Amino acid sequence: MDAAISSTPTIVDPAAREASLLHKRLDDLHDMLYRRGGITPVNAAIEELAKLLLLEVKLRDDPLYEVAGCGPLSRILDPEQIDKTGLACVKKAFREISSLEEYGGRLPGGGTQPIWPTDEPLRIGREDIVSEAMRILRPHIRSSRRGHYDVIGTAFDVFLRGRYDHSGGLGTHLTPHTVASNLARICLTDLELLSVPGNAPVIGDPCCGTGRFLVAALQELAAGTETAAYQRFAQRALFGADQSPSAIAKSRINLLLMGIQHPNVFTVDDSITNNQLDPLRGRLSLILTNPPFGDGKYDSPAGIELAATRLPALLPRTRIDPALAFLIRCLELLKDGGRLGIILPDGLVDGPILRSALLGGGSVRLRDCSVEANISLPTATFALAGTVARTSALVLRKQSKLRGHVFLARADHVGHLKQGSLSVPDPQGDDLPSIATAAVGALSDPSPRQNGEVSFITHAPLAAVVRTDKLPSLDPARVDPAAVQARRDLRRGGMLLSEILKPAAKRQSEPEADAPFVSVLHIDDLGAVAWHEAEIYRPLTPGLVANPGELIFSLLNPRKLRATVIPNAVGPVSCSSEFGIFLPDGDPYEALVLLHHPLVRAQVEPLGRGTSSSRRRITPQDLLSVLVPSLPQASLAAYAERLRGALENLRTASISAASVYDVASKPDLT
Repeated sequence: MDAAISSTPTIVDPAAREASLLHKRLDDLHDMLYRRGGITPVNAAIEELAKLLLLEVKLRDDPLYEVAGCGPLSRILDPEQIDKTGLACVKKAFREISSLEEYGGRLPGGGTQPIWPTDEPLRIGREDIVSEAMRILRPHIRSSRRGHYDVIGTAFDVFLRGRYDHSGGLGTHLTPHTVASNLARICLTDLELLSVPGNAPVIGDPCCGTGRFLVAALQELAAGTETAAYQRFAQRALFGADQSPSAIAKSRINLLLMGIQHPNVFTVDDSITNNQLDPLRGRLSLILTNPPFGDGKYDSPAGIELAATRLPALLPRTRIDPALAFLIRCLELLKDGGRLGIILPDGLVDGPILRSALLGGGSVRLRDCSVEANISLPTATFALAGTVARTSALVLRKQSKLRGHVFLARADHVGHLKQGSLSVPDPQGDDLPSIATAAVGALSDPSPRQNGEVSFITHAPLAAVVRTDKLPSLDPARVDPAAVQARRDLRRGGMLLSEILKPAAKRQSEPEADAPFVSVLHIDDLGAVAWHEAEIYRPLTPGLVANPGELIFSLLNPRKLRATVIPNAVGPVSCSSEFGIFLPDGDPYEALVLLHHPLVRAQVEPLGRGTSSSRRRITPQDLLSVLVPSLPQASLAAYAERLRGALENLRTASISAASVYDVASKPDLT
């Protein structure tokens, strides 16, 4: 029946209804703070919200608490009282309560760390803002203790959708709720954490930000769990660290809201090298984290040395990507059998250092680490945090035995899209819940049944189980259904492209000064070159030299096939560094014909690594590893001859047309 006319009532989960109401009320508060609160960055607004939440936590846990000189906290926080008497007692209550030892964070070596510096004030200066905030927050404080949702994380989600300035290092702590909750669900598969003995933490995040992953793990564990057992576990189970005191304060508030006493989250100068984390080496069963990343952004000699003990390729470097160092630190903190769920940029996940370390094929492999899953995330995932980098959720298990199968998936939708500076719901929904369901099933089955090297669970969204020994890459594009089917169709009667092409050595010396320069913008999808433009194009940076008879192929964004053969009539040319230059074994136009075959295009189009869909790159080896059909030689030669003639006609016609316009634009001097 059409859903629009169905009379069946919609059943709404009470927790979902409550969370939706909180979204609406926080949106109203966001609008008020922005217009009247005088607090513009998101971080500052959430900071003040967290301070008010701390006061409400104290009132929830100690209803009779009194503030010296001001009276009962219940009266001080009464919205009606605030409107009448002002904020003096509210500010005093914050200073007093934030310094209480019971709200300090525990350190692994003993002692506590205050939730905020002792001189940190409540900065909101308007009574109407504070009273309205109390009206909004109070109904949800007790609910949060049941683990239904993450109040501060929800506030981030809401505030980032609005008009606030998004500055302030958000990339270090903003992980969308759907990513945190579904990755936690996947990584908790078959980990019986509630029965782990002892009082030491078993779940951690060494760059925890506002604690969203820690909250997500608790929420997942709380679902369907006997309350007393869960509460006993939760009080000692977590560890978190971060460089940002502001983020740690928010993380502590988040955990206090869930009833965690003395949250074991604290500020460090560097989680990779800080010795306060050393007592946790080899003790954690689960780490969920979203570390900072960026090539060359980490320069700690001690941190690089630690990373290089497991990734020797990093040893000569003085600056590395911090995400690599965090990954090695996380593996160090895990116990045998422990699991790591980590968000990394695609360029690292499928880069040469990690690919060889995780899958083998290089000189060094992480022998006590096995890849269990990799889930590609769309660029919209972290767009509100100021980055459109393509990222993946990588799941590793600390174990010496290499897992025989890897779960690969690609999420195209995560429930939201960025429009300008705002977030709007994605009409296509969220792929991650169904991917998580598929991943849990795959991880629960140590020996999944497969037909061949790839077994598809779903095609939309893409979710598949792949034999590890048949996996050259962790990029889910390698198991794109159309590409897999194309390879199956070509397995009999096909051949590797490397049998008819090989990469040419890079020649960066410039050819003749007046030689054409071909960029990726000069080639269309048929292989025709705008030679009249290439003749006069002179970029500032030199390119690569391609000789007549060589084939050039754009290695940038393979979804747009831009390839051609340098004709004999043109002579040596320069071309952009985005091109791969290939030497043919025979007629180059035959190779160009085969590259345009639909079964070849299906294999090439989903490939690529990089920061976004338009900047995805492939390597010459990626291209040469595709299968091409073995057409009858006479037919292939005939097609190649026709293509050579057609492209030559296009070349001479475009030059002729350009000359007409050139002559017509000049004054008649005769």
